[in-house]
Amino acid sequence: MDGRGVSPMIATIVLIAIVFAVAAILALSLASAPTPSVIFGGQLSLENVENGRPMITIKHTYGDRAPDVVDNSGGTLKWKNLELRVNGQLIPATCITEMISQGTPVTFGATANTYSMVVGDLIRVDITKTGGLGRSLQIGDKVSLKWVPKNQTLIEKEVTY
Repeated sequence: MDGRGVSPMIATIVLIAIVFAVAAILALSLASAPTPSVIFGGQLSLENVENGRPMITIKHTYGDRAPDVVDNSGGTLKWKNLELRVNGQLIPATCITEMISQGTPVTFGATANTYSMVVGDLIRVDITKTGGLGRSLQIGDKVSLKWVPKNQTLIEKEVTY
């Protein structure tokens, strides 16, 4: 028998080096993976979608918390994970007249914050305000609510009466 070969000590060192290399590659690939989108597992409803109504109410009816629906961090109120549209036109968050976030009425001010919604919370939007639709709802208007991170339409209603 030939006594030549790799010593057990060198084989052990090579095996340990391979394991560390594989672990480093795995760690780097996981660290560079894209972050998952914000998932919303609840349901929102649209109320007052009727002819002649100037105000639309978005209400959280059941399910998971809707995170960061409105953002007030830049001094201007903006939609973050939610968007309200009428006939495809984005109704800006500056048209919000009332919001209850996590059970508490919101007073928008200088404090930077993002607001979430839990069951029972609501947002009232006056679509007649400047920057909005500029008029009340009319028969044939289509109102939709979109969950931005997933580009998903949560609910769509047409004004029929």
